Formats: sequence, structure tokens, C-alpha cells
Amino acid sequence: MSVKILSMVWEGYPGGGSELLALLALADWSDDDGRCYPSMASIGRKTRLSEKQARRVVHSLEEAGFLRVTGGQTGGGMSRRYQIALDRLTPPAGGRAPTDGRVPAGVPNPSRPREGTPPTHGRRTVSEPSKNRQLIADEPPVSSKAADPCPHQAIIDLYHQTLPTGRQVRIWSDTRKAKLRARWKEDPKRQSLEWWGKFFGYIAESDFLTGKTASAGRRPFELGLEWIVSPENFAKILEGKYENAPTAPAVIAGPADAMFRGVI
Repeated sequence: MSVKILSMVWEGYPGGGSELLALLALADWSDDDGRCYPSMASIGRKTRLSEKQARRVVHSLEEAGFLRVTGGQTGGGMSRRYQIALDRLTPPAGGRAPTDGRVPAGVPNPSRPREGTPPTHGRRTVSEPSKNRQLIADEPPVSSKAADPCPHQAIIDLYHQTLPTGRQVRIWSDTRKAKLRARWKEDPKRQSLEWWGKFFGYIAESDFLTGKTASAGRRPFELGLEWIVSPENFAKILEGKYENAPTAPAVIAGPADAMFRGVI
């Protein structure tokens, strides 16, 4: 996985839906130069699409110039070599690519399927409204002063992408938002998607947190994003409490050294 390319896709791709999910999947396979060669079946599994739908989405990305085929089929004709167009993933000056639903010319709009193409649905997270808030389809955007600086959906999607064995986030309530927002604001280093990508990658290396180990008579641990961002659990992860036991004697590191051991 290239956290660098994942971050570039999040920040620079102006579309959304299945196209964004497919581009993130390709970034997850790619090296730091944006090169990868997954099979179409693998892309379909990772994006929760049929192979036929995945092929349409990848073709849309190619037509829009965000993906290039750089080599013929490999692995018995099952895989092709792809190059993510990094030059197309540069955010506009002054901030991130537009997120107001408008898609620039030349970029496939996931909300408008092509004629004869069944709509595809990526994984979505529902934010639970407050009790006093009326449900309105086209609610006006919050003013910039009141806007939440924490990119909740981007972090949730990154969690799903990096930790697929964890519980899926289906409702992101105000209480859960507050926990994630607090972890985001506590340290300036955490205020980037690259940090969270590395953090989730560090968690993925833990056999306990990913449910690969279990005590006799007990079910394996099932990870959840709310559990991760709860203050006490978050601190324990940073301190290295859930790291795998060393296979050989090693010098015991303090909390600062245990914190990702240089990963973050």
C-alpha cells in the first residue's frame, strides 16, 4: 500500500462514488509511483462491485484521464498494468478538489449512470442527525466558521480500506464524531489523512486487534472505529500495548519508541 498515493487520491480526485472507491483500491495496490497490476476480479472484490461493473468504472477512469494502461495482460491474461495519473491528482490552489457535488468536465459523475448501465453503490456511512435537526434533502452548507475541520467520511473510508476485517461503520453519530474530532485536534501531526493511513496500517499489523488470535473459549477480538478513537483505547494503541510479541529477545522500548516504531 502506498499511503502517499492514497492521500493524493483523497485530496486530488474531484469525483466520488464507485469511481473514487476504485481509484482508492488501485492506490492501495500501487507503489509510490502509482503503478499497479490487479486483476479485474480483484478490483471488483475490493470495491464490492461485480466484475462487469468494475470494468465499467475502470474504463470511466481511463476515459477521464485518471488512469492509464501501461502494459498488456499478465498472470495468465488476468491482470493488466495500470498507472494512476498523478499529474491529474493535484488539488487546485487554495484547497481540496470541489466537494459540493459538482464534477468538472471530463470526470465521470457517479450520480448519473450511463444509459443502460445499472447504478453502482459504494459503501456509505449515515451520519445520525441530532434530535432537533429536521431532515432536509438539500440542506444548505454550514458556514465556514462552524464547519467541522475533521474529515470524518475520508477517515471512515480509509479505515474500511485498511482494516476490512473490522466492523463496518454504518451510523456515525454526534457522539462518535466528537471522539474522532477530539483525536484529530489533539495533535497537529494527526491533522492529515496520511497520518491516519499510517496509523490504520500500524493497527493492521496487530494480530490481536485484527482478530487473528483468541484465548481458549473466547471469540476473537472484533475491531471498530469508535473503539479505536475512544481516548483510553487510542492511548493504549499509541503506547504499543497491542503490538505482536517479539519472536526473539529485544530491548524494551519506552512509550515514545513503541509509538509506531518510526512508522508514524
